[in-house]
Amino acid sequence: MSSPFPLKSRKLLSSLLQNRQADFSAAIAQAVEQFYAKVAEYPELEIVLKRLGNERVSRLKAEQCKHSLSLLLPDDDDDFALRSQEIGKIHALMGIQSEWLINSMALYSDSLLDLLNPFFKDTPELRGYLLQRLATDLARQLQGMETVALEERKILEDIDQLLISEVTPEESVRQMINKLMTISGLDGAWIGHSEDGIHLLRDQVSGEALEEYLNSVEIRLDDSPYGQGPAGKAWRSGEIVYVDDWLSDPITAPWQEPSQKYGWRSNVTIPVKVNGKPYATIGLYSKIPGFFRVPNRQNLIRHLAIMLGIAIGRHQQQIRIDRLNSLYRAFLAEGDILIRARSETEILRKTCQHIVEGTLFKTAYVMKPDQDDCFKALAGAGTGSGILGNLGIQLFSDRPSLLRDTWQSERLQYRNDYRNDLAFSAQHNLMEQQNWASVAIIPIRRNGQIWAILGVTSSEKNIFDQEILGTLARVGKLIGYGLDEMDLKKRIDQERITQSWMARHDALTRLPNRVALLDRIPEAIQRTRREEKLLGICMLDLDDFKPVNDQHGHAAGDVLLQKVANRLGQALRQTDFVARVGGDEFALVLENIQNMEDVEKLMVRISEALERPYVLPGNITVKIGGSLGITIFPFDEGDSEILLRHADQALYVAKANKAERSHFWASFQGEEVFSGESNLPYLTLLQQDEGLIAYYQPILHLATGRIIGIEALARLRQGTEIILPDTFIPHLDSRAAQMLTSRILRIATRTAQQLHIAGFPLEVAVNIPPDALFADNFLPELQAVLADCTLAPEQLTLEILENGDFLSLQLAQEKIATIRSLGVRVALDDVGSAYASLLRLKEIAVDEVKLDQCLVRGIPEQPGDLIFVGSVAALALSMGSRYVVEGAETPETLDALAVLGVDCVQGYAIARPMPEESLLPWLQAWTPEPQNNQPKTLLGAYASHLQFDSLYQIAPAILGQLPSLDDSHRCRLGKYLDTHGLADSALATAHHAYHACISREHSPEEITRLRKKMADNFAATHDKLPENQALIHPENDS
Repeated sequence: MSSPFPLKSRKLLSSLLQNRQADFSAAIAQAVEQFYAKVAEYPELEIVLKRLGNERVSRLKAEQCKHSLSLLLPDDDDDFALRSQEIGKIHALMGIQSEWLINSMALYSDSLLDLLNPFFKDTPELRGYLLQRLATDLARQLQGMETVALEERKILEDIDQLLISEVTPEESVRQMINKLMTISGLDGAWIGHSEDGIHLLRDQVSGEALEEYLNSVEIRLDDSPYGQGPAGKAWRSGEIVYVDDWLSDPITAPWQEPSQKYGWRSNVTIPVKVNGKPYATIGLYSKIPGFFRVPNRQNLIRHLAIMLGIAIGRHQQQIRIDRLNSLYRAFLAEGDILIRARSETEILRKTCQHIVEGTLFKTAYVMKPDQDDCFKALAGAGTGSGILGNLGIQLFSDRPSLLRDTWQSERLQYRNDYRNDLAFSAQHNLMEQQNWASVAIIPIRRNGQIWAILGVTSSEKNIFDQEILGTLARVGKLIGYGLDEMDLKKRIDQERITQSWMARHDALTRLPNRVALLDRIPEAIQRTRREEKLLGICMLDLDDFKPVNDQHGHAAGDVLLQKVANRLGQALRQTDFVARVGGDEFALVLENIQNMEDVEKLMVRISEALERPYVLPGNITVKIGGSLGITIFPFDEGDSEILLRHADQALYVAKANKAERSHFWASFQGEEVFSGESNLPYLTLLQQDEGLIAYYQPILHLATGRIIGIEALARLRQGTEIILPDTFIPHLDSRAAQMLTSRILRIATRTAQQLHIAGFPLEVAVNIPPDALFADNFLPELQAVLADCTLAPEQLTLEILENGDFLSLQLAQEKIATIRSLGVRVALDDVGSAYASLLRLKEIAVDEVKLDQCLVRGIPEQPGDLIFVGSVAALALSMGSRYVVEGAETPETLDALAVLGVDCVQGYAIARPMPEESLLPWLQAWTPEPQNNQPKTLLGAYASHLQFDSLYQIAPAILGQLPSLDDSHRCRLGKYLDTHGLADSALATAHHAYHACISREHSPEEITRLRKKMADNFAATHDKLPENQALIHPENDS
């Protein structure tokens, strides 16, 4: 590179140096000494030299002489520039400021030029050349200093970005320490936090041998001797502590000897405050004395302390918010638990599980004193919950116990540092073993009295603040409310059962009455038809009862009636039924009769039971007889009233012929009546290969938007005509129905197998008539179908029509259990078409519950039906069964069902039933669109409101605890109305009035009035929306 200086000047200087280098060196040395003597007159420059010490100043003078001589050498300018820049960087590390360097260079230049003037007497141009070299040297040194300053500013910016990023505090601290270690001259860095204000827990250490050093020394934060160092003083004062010379500062005396081999000469300790309180300290080390006294570094250090405190505080605040949110979720989930739970044990167990799974607590448990006043666990979840029952904590022990304190005070008790609380030292070992640090005990009141306690533990100290404690107190109250509601419900249920029993039974004999009889006969008729047997309906009248009543009194007559009832019960079989329908009249329902010989045998047993002598109070012995009329179904075809009337007519004949009769009973002689169309055309089609086909309707899983299965629907085909099941199934006898079941099973499994090969491993559902299960060949046929295909058994679902009579049969339940043991899934179809059977659902193990489509199709016009849909969803959930809703015909119905948390849907909104050849192309074209529980339509938003309102009706005391209950804009319906231009609608007005009403605990009548007003306004608002002007109402597809 060419030089900016004249070649002549460079040659002259070179010649001059060769002849008089010793003189130049002596002059430069003298100039350096004069310079340092003058520096002493400037305090801001002298302070830098004092910080360096004599040894370093001597080395600095030697280096400055060497560098000054190099200024006179005509060497390459690039080398000259690099040397000057490196010197500038060293100045920066030593803490020399740019203005100090400029002033120093001015002093030094004056001294140097004065001493070198005699050499330049004959060559004045060399003086100008030297001035240029000095100016260039200063500029290059300033460049080097600026480079260091820029690097440190960049490091500070990087740390700022790091501390405001979303990484965890642990990761941000690790990266921050690593970033600090890139500062030139910094030789070690570490950060530690304290949980007890005494000891520091190291979070991150970086630097040569720093970990080794820290392991070899004791550093404390209290006022002890080892707490008088930089860390302790910084922690207690909250101020940054600087050590300019580690080896001579008294504050570091206890640590000077062990640190000598590491060469550290300066240190700074930075306290980190979070929310105004000490949280951690950062220790930085350098081998350069006074390294951290540089103003720009001091700014960096102060900035670092502030930013780190803000970052950690922000993260702790986020943790606190997350913890509160998790507790609020547990609080809200508690309401759901209380509503759905079926027992006290389930409430307590699920509460503990929710608290542990969703919050900051390691353990949750519920305990109460037993009969020996020893606390025993009723439920628990989390770490160590299994040992709680063996702690042996006594209610009246002298040993300190939070359980006892809470029980006796009936107030919430807590400890934020249980392991260090000397009052509870007896439990410290247990707390250490289970890593429990904080404990809170909350009283649970039941029926106005303390009943149990809820305990929660955390592995973190100082976890409980007022908000968390307040939320836990509300959880305790919720449990109490839920138990109170359960007690009330039990009393109401028991009263209902008692009243129901009384309405269907005779109080004297405790036999069923006429109401129960009229319910029993239709059920018996259905069973008889299904089993192809006979059914006897009897009317029995006691002979000679009136004389006993008149002679011995009504009390004796009552006892006689009771004894008759007992004897009839003993004489009849378990499948038979007896009811008292009048003063001395009884009705009998005799099932499972094979032939008339069975009837005669039963009549003999009844007669013998009646005619044996009766012993009444007072040792009175009486004898009576009876007359009985019977009619036999299906020889006598009719409903309950007709059959009873015919049995009564036969009784009249038996009584009228008492004197001449050979036995005590008479039978009704009616004509057999046959009706109905011939099933021959349908049976012919059923037997043809092409006569029976299957249509398929997809089943959608709402949460994922995936098609998970198909339902096979039977069709008969006659030429181009497709015959629906409603047309042909009523005309099939039991044998034809069995043939239909067998063939459609094989068709459906074959289709599912082909779809699997094509890349669609779907489940397939087939409808099974209830009576088909009783056919002797059904299970063998099912096993053969499974053996003949590669379809996994769990991919086949048998849908059985909901039927109260069918479900009550022990045999049917056994058949279902056998089917499920094969791996085949069982679904209960058309649930809701007969409400009585809903009461028995929980007693039956099924894999799937399918809601009857008639309850869903009208939802857009009658959204109140969504309450029933949601109730059945809760029932299915409690059974562990999948819930499928049929009849979903519009997108808004799909939205409402998704809001209610329905698992799966089926209906025209997804697809109409289609022939097999259309199914695969349809599946290939299907695009999954997951549905969540956030409403997208007005109907969906209204469904969310109905869901909340149904919960409120069940447990107003529980939901009344929710915050901001009066704010209608915070619920999903309110948000939907606000964001869709409906905030001024009549529905929005009624909705706001509803929230205001329930938040102020108005009368039930007023709340009911507002519910109706909302329903009316919903219908008006809904019908005005353009997308709701036309709805599909297709024909029923079975």
